[in-house]
Amino acid sequence: MIASLISLLACDSRGRAYEDVRLDRLTAGESTERDVRQLFGVPSAVRDMAGGKGLVYPLGPEGPHTLLMRIDANGKYQGRENLLTRDNFNRVTRGQKESDVLGLLGRPGRTEKYALKRETAWEWRFLDGNDTRVFVVTFDAGGTVVTSVIEEDPRKSGGA
Repeated sequence: MIASLISLLACDSRGRAYEDVRLDRLTAGESTERDVRQLFGVPSAVRDMAGGKGLVYPLGPEGPHTLLMRIDANGKYQGRENLLTRDNFNRVTRGQKESDVLGLLGRPGRTEKYALKRETAWEWRFLDGNDTRVFVVTFDAGGTVVTSVIEEDPRKSGGA
């Protein structure tokens, strides 16, 4: 608990807030893919990207960040981006497949099956400014997006 709080409140050497204290040990253009893997372990996914690849790391069991670590063709770390952003959520559209959503956002923090409706909901908890919210994508029985919505975090009001 204390370690995760420190991770969320930590700053890099320039005083900028970042998602995880391990990130301060990486330097774009100098650190290698091996350095990233030694610090973060096995990625949950590896993405092909122009000029290299991306290693996907969800931080924590339910967010609030999923990092894409960019690795160039020479195996050098080129920086990171948080996948759990409103811009990426806006890219999730009706008719997409589960694999498309996983590619955009990484694995969800929580899933819920609704047997009677024959639907499954995936949830990502994320930081929206200083507030925690939940992005929910609902899939039909064929694994196709039916709806997506940003909701208030039920944990704020004592929910699960």
